[in-house]
Amino acid sequence: MKKLTAICMSLVFLLSAVSCELKNQSSTRESSYESANIETDSAVKLTNHMTEKELQNVSVGELTVFDHEQIKIPEEGVWLEIWTPEQQKDYWSHYIENHPNDTYITEEEIQEIIDSIDENYDGMINSAFVDGHMLCSSLPSSNYDGGEITYFQSDCIYRTDDSGYHILDKNGNEITQEEADKLGYEVKLNNFDEVKTKIHKDIEDMVNFGTIKQNEVENEYERTIRAWEAIINKSYVELEYGTTEKYLYQDCVWEIDHDATKEIADFVNEISIYDEELDTNFIVHVTLPPDFDPEKTYPAFVLTDGVWRFGNHPALRKEMENGNAGDALLVSIGYDYSMNGMDDTNRKKYFCEKEKEFLDFITDNLMPYLGEQYNVDFSNSTLYGHSLGGTFAHYAVFNSDKYENQPFGNYIIGSPAFWSPGFLPYADLSEVKSEYGYFDRNDTLDKRIFICAGADEDPVYEEYYGDNDSTLKGVENLTKRLESYGFTNFECKLYPDSGHYEFIPEMLNEVLAKFCPTDKN
Repeated sequence: MKKLTAICMSLVFLLSAVSCELKNQSSTRESSYESANIETDSAVKLTNHMTEKELQNVSVGELTVFDHEQIKIPEEGVWLEIWTPEQQKDYWSHYIENHPNDTYITEEEIQEIIDSIDENYDGMINSAFVDGHMLCSSLPSSNYDGGEITYFQSDCIYRTDDSGYHILDKNGNEITQEEADKLGYEVKLNNFDEVKTKIHKDIEDMVNFGTIKQNEVENEYERTIRAWEAIINKSYVELEYGTTEKYLYQDCVWEIDHDATKEIADFVNEISIYDEELDTNFIVHVTLPPDFDPEKTYPAFVLTDGVWRFGNHPALRKEMENGNAGDALLVSIGYDYSMNGMDDTNRKKYFCEKEKEFLDFITDNLMPYLGEQYNVDFSNSTLYGHSLGGTFAHYAVFNSDKYENQPFGNYIIGSPAFWSPGFLPYADLSEVKSEYGYFDRNDTLDKRIFICAGADEDPVYEEYYGDNDSTLKGVENLTKRLESYGFTNFECKLYPDSGHYEFIPEMLNEVLAKFCPTDKN
């Protein structure tokens, strides 16, 4: 039973970014967005190049993003996830199912744990967060009143990594379970002052285990004491059952405002669409404008990096509702929920390594498909990409002449990371700096381009630039090259007091109104 108790306790603790002026102010290259060469009607037609397999694998349904939203812990106060005996039994009943790679604990041992749980386990604190930080330290049950307390302690730690579970003694040496059993003992403390002394020692011991660093000891101690005091005073806030499990094991998350997204859920179509060339399934969200009329024609405002940018749909739709922007179909392109869209390894693949295939998918599959489902004004539709996505938006506009289909009249190039180590191995910079030879092949470009970045974003990635242009220098040089080609149908703006991404919501609202104006703007 010592082993099982130690396992229970250790798992609890484990869960437990004319030219842009690069300065800190708004800098805009004014442009009248001359449209002499841009179609202003909806005469653009697209040909759908989807294969039979791709067509058979399209599905449209209700919004399921709430099952994959990022779990955020409030950044202020003490938050506890407290388990009843029934919830503890439920957790262990599903343990093997939820942790298929665990080879340390057997199903028989799990059943022993389940059988041992009784009313004495009531109020067990599974995890604690103080000001958004998850505690590593031990805690009492939620019933503790500040007086005498006895609890089981083991001077070892159970740690998991890719190779499985390991048991370490207080010096960080790996030991057997039999040796670990001998290190378990009961600790009796008479009052909360004695508890404080013991907690400080335990936290210092964590340094030996590698659980925390020496410079984190005092902060961990302070937060732990606050948690104990909140338990005594009943001044904590409870987290829903399962929150910690989701928080710790969220490999694929979508960053959304739950309440704001809930408000538009009835106006969102979630499309699962497969691309055979990339052998990838994409999740595309289409948010309908206010008073949507299927007989009317709407431009599409298309955002890559759906894992983040779908989160901008509520505010953009609100701009339409308030009359600040004209009606448009809001479209965000994300990867299948099983793939982490925040991982730059995945983003590099589609934006940099397979950028041609990704542009093929958007140009010849996705946008024609959307044109069949909705009346899309392709001549005034927009494609946006940011950072690595900004390099892709740059690639897309200057390779658009290679396609029969022309789904976009506008492009937003956001904070293009031409310097990125994720970008450089997969692109010839001479191609990038010549706009992929577009102006060698063509005399004119019938597109509108909005280039943007945060005025303060360069220092954040300075260590990666090397001999390459920083983001802002890259933006400045891009605008100079466009002017040298005689192309004037672009605007460049740096957003003040913003790093790499803080300006995005403001920028999207602004550009939506610019590209999809109402009578008043």
